[in-house]
Amino acid sequence: MTDSGDKEKETKPLKSRRASRPKVKTGCNNCKNRRVKCDETRPQCIKCVRSGRHCDGYPAYKRTVEVAVPIAPRPDGIPSTAIAPSYPASYAITPAVSKIVARKPRRPLEQSRPTPPPTPIVRFSPTTYAPTVLPFDAQEGQYFQVFRTHTASELSGFFDSEFWTRSVLQESHSEASIRHAVVALGALYKTLEKSSESPPSSPDSNSVDTAPNHYNFALQQYGKALARLREALQNNETRSQRTILISVVLFTCFESFTGNHTSAISQIQHGLGLLEERRQQSRQQMVVKQKEIVEDELVQMFTRLAIQAKSYDMAFHFPPPYVIRLTPAANPGSPQSPTSPSDAASTTSVESAIPDMFRTSQEARASLDSLCERIMQFQEGLSSYYQGPNNILPQSLKASGLGFRTQLAQWAAAFEPLLESRRRPKMTNTERAGIDVLKMMQLMTSILFLMGFSTSEMDFDNHMPQFKEIIDLAKEVVVDEELMLAQSKCGSPTSCRHRQPHNNGLHFSGLTGYQPGMYRDEDDYTHIKASFALDLGIVPPLFVVATKCRDRKLRRDAIKLLLNSPRREGMWDSILSGRVGQWIMEIEEEGMGEYLGYGMGTMDGAVVPQDRRVMVKEILFNMQSREATLRCGTRGARDGDYDLRTNETHITW
Repeated sequence: MTDSGDKEKETKPLKSRRASRPKVKTGCNNCKNRRVKCDETRPQCIKCVRSGRHCDGYPAYKRTVEVAVPIAPRPDGIPSTAIAPSYPASYAITPAVSKIVARKPRRPLEQSRPTPPPTPIVRFSPTTYAPTVLPFDAQEGQYFQVFRTHTASELSGFFDSEFWTRSVLQESHSEASIRHAVVALGALYKTLEKSSESPPSSPDSNSVDTAPNHYNFALQQYGKALARLREALQNNETRSQRTILISVVLFTCFESFTGNHTSAISQIQHGLGLLEERRQQSRQQMVVKQKEIVEDELVQMFTRLAIQAKSYDMAFHFPPPYVIRLTPAANPGSPQSPTSPSDAASTTSVESAIPDMFRTSQEARASLDSLCERIMQFQEGLSSYYQGPNNILPQSLKASGLGFRTQLAQWAAAFEPLLESRRRPKMTNTERAGIDVLKMMQLMTSILFLMGFSTSEMDFDNHMPQFKEIIDLAKEVVVDEELMLAQSKCGSPTSCRHRQPHNNGLHFSGLTGYQPGMYRDEDDYTHIKASFALDLGIVPPLFVVATKCRDRKLRRDAIKLLLNSPRREGMWDSILSGRVGQWIMEIEEEGMGEYLGYGMGTMDGAVVPQDRRVMVKEILFNMQSREATLRCGTRGARDGDYDLRTNETHITW
């Protein structure tokens, strides 16, 4: 009896168990309530339409300070041990010999990991890009298409740039190193898109189209780009300086995108050296050559990269050898003429006159770039003679820089008509944002230049109107971007279900009822996706407000904008910048009581006292592992002096 019972149990088929999968949190509200899989078609899902139901739309994807998405140099699917590219060593162009030489490998955070296996072909679009001229396989062709249609315009930031949309694409037809670098940047764009998409992909989506796969392929292509240029130079194949400089820009872009700021700074410094070498050769030959358009583009590109690297160094206080120099170290000039063209290794050393009125934002941008670079050269030249604490110059030298203060005021006056024109109905979001960003950069430059002669943090209070204007302009940029993205996602602005009730009928840019700058303090950033651009934008000015403005409302606005609109602008990362501002604020406002958000400042009019104010002394960080050590202290205190306000913390994000 027992035997037959056991036999019966053995022959009885086992009941199959339902596979355990993560619950899908995406999909429209109807499908979620009905517990069916949604096809996630927008603005209305096909399942609702076919069944005759009204699609209630999709739940808002909110991003708050606590859940801000970092710009992913390394997707979550890749361990921190795999952050190194899949090639033996990094390479940089040495300006003296125009040759690729190996740099010392970076010290790994953990034990090194073998090179990941080749990534399978990624089918992230229904159609396959099959180029007829470029020697691509199907996978490389897809990423090249991504770069051509999306990445090139994203890298330009808030400004149109033919360098990315024309010059780089043209050069990729004939140069293998540039071609592979372009494909690598396209793969990085897909990495960022998959890492921060809103709403996230469903768990059963194409397993090949993932951020780790895109990222691994980007590393492989970047390794090929470095190897191809190295081989070409070692084999004495003809390579124009233009080709090498374009390669340097692409390599700088890749290193910045992946969070390797030390390599990015090295690439920028080498590019500046190549430009200076070319300038010196043309002077020795006494031959005036007609400039090519692409050369002008490259000069402007390296001017902006130099400004970016120098601003990064001034804010984060890097140790040698990662301190960018705009003037030759052997001959930094004299205190009497620190920005002399003969003494400065500058990309725009000759001072240009500021017109009475700028006709285009491109003209205003070129003028501001030249002015900012000359100001930085001036400060760098004087700092080499007067070793003040934290590179603060003596007050007695302030008169020597009054000419720059006048030029900044002249630039602001010439820019005013363009600034007012941004509210015209036909102005696009990109054009308006570019104008806003230029004004923010001018305001930031004016504040930092004047404060470069002050040892008191209290003097920053004199610039409160400028801080407020920076915040207002940044809100215009972010709100316009949010509304534009909401429109593209929802299809119809009138049926957009991501608008918050407190927006009181706020419409999209270009439609009736909307005016640029219509921002409410309680507005949410529900559609902001993570982004990367090589050019500077809103992050550096907001960082200055977050760390130097003691108005409690303005400071919190700056931190909120940095953390809730994740972006990396060159080497400037909004999440890291926001976290630094948050830490400085907590230190300075300790004991002041909770801020309740009523108007400007606090309820009782309290301000941060002088003995509580600190400045950033040093930030040592690793963007690839998303960790940093922050140090602060008293403004004007020299290294080695006893400082009661010295503080240090370690953060991760």
